[in-house]
Amino acid sequence: MNSDRLASLHLLPPHSASVWATSPMYPVAQTISRPDGNSVRLELPLFWYEPPWIQLPREVAGRLAASVANLDVVVSALRRDIAIDEEPSELFAAIPADESAATDAAQRQFLPRMTPYRAERYGFMPADFDETRIIDVRLAATRDDSGRFAYSPDQMSRWEGGAEGTTIGGGGHVATGSFPTDVVSLNQARTKLDQLRLLAPSAAVFVSIDCYRLEEEIAAALVSRPDGLIVRMNQPEIEGIQLAALVTKTRRLMDEHEFADKPLWIVPGEVSARDVAKLIALGASAVAIDAWCLPLVRFLLESMPTSRYDRTAFNQIPAVTSQHLWDDIDRVIGLLSAIMPHGSTPQRLGTYHSRWAKACGASLLVP
Repeated sequence: MNSDRLASLHLLPPHSASVWATSPMYPVAQTISRPDGNSVRLELPLFWYEPPWIQLPREVAGRLAASVANLDVVVSALRRDIAIDEEPSELFAAIPADESAATDAAQRQFLPRMTPYRAERYGFMPADFDETRIIDVRLAATRDDSGRFAYSPDQMSRWEGGAEGTTIGGGGHVATGSFPTDVVSLNQARTKLDQLRLLAPSAAVFVSIDCYRLEEEIAAALVSRPDGLIVRMNQPEIEGIQLAALVTKTRRLMDEHEFADKPLWIVPGEVSARDVAKLIALGASAVAIDAWCLPLVRFLLESMPTSRYDRTAFNQIPAVTSQHLWDDIDRVIGLLSAIMPHGSTPQRLGTYHSRWAKACGASLLVP
């Protein structure tokens, strides 16, 4: 979908001496363990980390969220991002069961969803805990489209459950630090994560951080003993070789803190399907594909009619989403099926450039 940022890295095939040996097709599904012994299963190592739901009407945002999640991509959303409180939401509803299957409530299936848990809890509802797969405790503030560490008037209104187009609080941006925080210290965060596990028994609890000051931030984040770590590396200034080095360093630091068996999710910005496979070969467990999904948002903004009675474009959202994303998703599945789950980076990746080999530990190939 995009040009390869990690083009200098090569996914290594089996040795020629073993070319006639049967090569297994490794599964892409993964299981994340919780401290209580329960586990969370995800079919694909792909997620949509920061959807701009505020750009779309709630109904359209809800249909798009469900359409992406139907492709087994984990989608991040609060209920108020995509639906009014009293309205049903496809992303939060149980998947309709086959009429011939048992209807036991304990066996109901739900779409893969991630719950963004901001320190201020703004926009959060108890329903956001229900049947979510991942709770993303965001320890670092993020910038909005204006570059501010703040929430826009439209975003505030939506989280308040207000009507489309209305604003509250005087209509200005509200700084993220304006609200009482739910995590007063990193030492207290461990207790908070245990509480979240009780409130969301179906979910693994992750914490997310920025990629700056990695040694300091990873050491601090892992004090809370999360079930996994999300690192945002989507700043446009980060080049491909820096991205590879950051993933390698993050995994090394996790190993040093006895966190080697926990998942590492990466938010990398623009990536191709081959880049996704290479990031996983470098040590990532899952990769955000926001750059693949944003064109769908732009398409809907351009194609949705002004009349609420014309439902043609709305009804086509699932088909358009599948057509847009499936080839790249299938490419990722195919590439990952040939990567040894427990192989080392030199076994998985090679490069003809010494700088890349030094940056990420790939095998230095001789031309």
